[in-house]
Amino acid sequence: MANFSLSDPASGFQTDAELWRQFKGDDELAFGMLAERYYKRLYGYGSKFSRDGEFIKDCIQDLFLELWDKRHNLSVPDSVKLYLLISLRRKMQRKRSELKWMEDWEELSFESDRVGTFPIETAIIEDEASQYYIRKLQLLIPKLSRRQQEIIYLRFYENLDNQAIAELMSLSRQGVANLLWRTLRELKDYWYVGLNSLLILWMVLLR
Repeated sequence: MANFSLSDPASGFQTDAELWRQFKGDDELAFGMLAERYYKRLYGYGSKFSRDGEFIKDCIQDLFLELWDKRHNLSVPDSVKLYLLISLRRKMQRKRSELKWMEDWEELSFESDRVGTFPIETAIIEDEASQYYIRKLQLLIPKLSRRQQEIIYLRFYENLDNQAIAELMSLSRQGVANLLWRTLRELKDYWYVGLNSLLILWMVLLR
């Protein structure tokens, strides 16, 4: 198989669904564009469950190699991003089990310094008061449980809706709504000054 890591800038923007259909038809360039489009996002999500960068990279590489091998049998997912996130999570869990690592998947904490910049940060970065709120919020997030940290990441960084989060976290849609409500309520309890207005702004910006 030819190198598929580089995209053609002259080809213009193509939707995920279009690229997926093309790669199903043996288009290596389209497959490479998908890999390039989602590599950093997959690595960022994988880093929530393992601190071993090489392990994460190996899982991502294995995932894309398997996709290529099985391309003719794949259907076009409603959301390529969600499909890839779910696939990577399952692959990391499976490989971790096979390797019988001592690292405890359930106890690894969300590390906010690895997630990049939340969309709200770039939207209000010039407001000094808002920068203070953001820094304070980043200090509070690690106080949450692992699942609470993950739902915050998926909702506000990946901008997934409740149905997508439900599929990814193996919860019911109502379960996601309840967990998200409890998480935001807990954050508000942690931070009684100014948090409510920030969360409202956050929700509005990301709606």
